[in-house]
Amino acid sequence: MLTGIICGLLTAFLQPVAYLLSRQFFVRGGRAMELTIYSQLIMGVISAVLLLCCWPILSFDSALASRTAWSVGTILIAQVCYFLAIRVVEASRLSSMLGLKIIFLVLLNMLLFGEQLRLLHWLAVGMCAIAGLIMNQSGLKISLKALAAIICCCFFLAASDIADYRLVIAIPVENPVYRGILATGFCYAGLGLISLPGLFFLRFDWQKCRSAIPYSCVWMAAMVVFYLSIGLLGTVFTSIIQSSRGLISVILGALVAWLGYAGMESRASKAIWLSRLAAALLIMAAVAIFTSNPL
Repeated sequence: MLTGIICGLLTAFLQPVAYLLSRQFFVRGGRAMELTIYSQLIMGVISAVLLLCCWPILSFDSALASRTAWSVGTILIAQVCYFLAIRVVEASRLSSMLGLKIIFLVLLNMLLFGEQLRLLHWLAVGMCAIAGLIMNQSGLKISLKALAAIICCCFFLAASDIADYRLVIAIPVENPVYRGILATGFCYAGLGLISLPGLFFLRFDWQKCRSAIPYSCVWMAAMVVFYLSIGLLGTVFTSIIQSSRGLISVILGALVAWLGYAGMESRASKAIWLSRLAAALLIMAAVAIFTSNPL
C-alpha cells in the first residue's frame, strides 16, 4: 500500500510540473498541434520500450484492443483541448479547474451505469461549480473559446478515467504493478501510432521537438505512476490522493510567479492567490465527498 500511496503523490506532483512545462512550450512560440504531435511521438517511443521490457508477459487480444482504443481516443481529445486552453490560461488556474471533471464523471456514471446521486453528491457538485466560478474570476477573464476548451477537456478526462480503469482491469496479469505498466504502454504506444500521420500536416522542427521533450518525459512519468497507483490502490484511493493536484499546482504557480517567470505564471495579488487556493481546497473537498461516498 505504501508504494501505491507514494505513486499517487508523485502523480499529484508531476502533473502540475508537466502543465508548467507545456505552458513554457507555448511561451516559446509553439502551437497546440505541434506539442500534441511531438509529445505523443516521444511518449510513443517510451511506451514501445516499456512494452519490449514486458515482452515475456505481454498479452493482447481484441477485447484489450477495444478498451485501448477508447482510452487512446478520449485522452487524445482531452489533451488537444488542454493544449488549446493552456496557451491562454495560467497552469495553476487550469490545473485546479480540471478537477471539475468530477461533475462529468458523475453524469457519465448516471447515464452509462444508472447511478443515482444522493444529497452529499449534489453538495459536491455545487462546490465544484462555485470553485470554477472563483477560478474564472481569479485573474484575467477566461475567454469563451478557452472556457469551451476547458469544459471539453474535463468531459473527455472523465471519459478517459472510465476507459483507463476498464483497460487496467482487463489486462490478464495478476501483478498490479505490471498491469499499470502495460496499461501505460498500450495507451501511449497507441497515441504515438495515430499521431504519426500528423507529421504530414506540419513542418517538422527539430528545435520544437526537443522543446517538447521535458513535458513529454514528465507527463509520461506521471502516467506510469498513475497507472501503478490505480493498480495498487484502486480508483477510489487514487482519486483521493490526486485531488491534492490543484493545491500543489497553485503553490507551484505562486513560486514560479515569485521567481519572475511571468510568461509561465503571471504575477497576481495576494488576494487572487488566496482565492485560487480556496478554489483548489473546495475541489479537493468535493472529490473527497465523492470518493468517501461512492455512487
